[in-house]
Amino acid sequence: MNRGASYSVVGDAAVPQSRRLFPRVLEIGPGKLDSVGAILQRAGLPLDRVLLVSGGGRTRPFSQRVSAGLTALGAEVHPRLEPFATRAAGERLAAEAAELTVDLIIAVGGGRVIDVAKTAALAWEVDVVTVPTSVAHDGISSPVASLTDDLGIRASLPAAMPAAVIVDIDVVQSAPFSTLRAGVGDLVSNLSAVEDWRLADARGRDAYDAYPALMADGAARLALRLDGALRPGAVELLARGLILSGLAMLAAGTSRPCSGAEHLISHSLDQLLGDGARLHGEQVALGTLIATAARGQSPAEYRATFRRCGLATHPAELGLSMDLMVEAVMKAPATRPNRYTILDEIDLRRPAVTDLLVEAFSS
Repeated sequence: MNRGASYSVVGDAAVPQSRRLFPRVLEIGPGKLDSVGAILQRAGLPLDRVLLVSGGGRTRPFSQRVSAGLTALGAEVHPRLEPFATRAAGERLAAEAAELTVDLIIAVGGGRVIDVAKTAALAWEVDVVTVPTSVAHDGISSPVASLTDDLGIRASLPAAMPAAVIVDIDVVQSAPFSTLRAGVGDLVSNLSAVEDWRLADARGRDAYDAYPALMADGAARLALRLDGALRPGAVELLARGLILSGLAMLAAGTSRPCSGAEHLISHSLDQLLGDGARLHGEQVALGTLIATAARGQSPAEYRATFRRCGLATHPAELGLSMDLMVEAVMKAPATRPNRYTILDEIDLRRPAVTDLLVEAFSS
């Protein structure tokens, strides 16, 4: 099905060189949803046959509004509901795209819908447009997708870089508040990831690139200024930061600028909790506190930001036990063995990890 793409390594995934283009369209602001078709038409993106992917629930009406706008412009729209973030779903969607010979895939929804659409677009080698209905993480603009296999094991996979990212602030502002605060957690975690990238470079385990690191770091520092209300202006700032994070990964050719020890801890929690895993941004927020303490630094500034925005600063606030967190940290390096982080330099025996967590989560 793949039309001859070549690949480069991005973390543990591969990103096709033929798709390594920065988005042609970045639109962020209120009232964008009903103008999606017009925005894409002005950008010259093909609208003859469109596969429009969305989730159920609150995202479906948003998708229907996008569909109406596309149809008014003469597009042949093929709507699809995709509630599952699995490799099988991505393969199924790619097969449908091939059967319909679509020119464009548009994803209207949360991270699951977007990740499946991005992987399908990579396989069929067409452009993908993301229209997020929440801003819970940086997947809205990254060339990486997080999908589960048949055993329910989640992994980061190659995906198409979106050709356009259109964020309607009114829409994402209406999402559950938990998704907004999760976005803050994922964005702030860049600061931890960049530290691990520098460490890996110093140990000869990876090559640090200052330019994308600066992008990721700058995006994260925007989040440190957010207040707890997350009003429209703050949500727009959050969306811009998450988009910049995705672009940092693209510029780096690796997820390194936005994924370090804190993400390994989250991956470990995913494996331990399965369907009971908390939101990604909530988990990496805890991971950021742990990784910062492991470096011998104070996580007080991060803790203050998380509290201000309603994020958990202790596992108990997410209904997680300290024993579970200890196990997650001990197993975290195995989730991505080739990713060198601060966890490779500390004592990961149970007593030492227990002491580390007490330090990380102490107010």
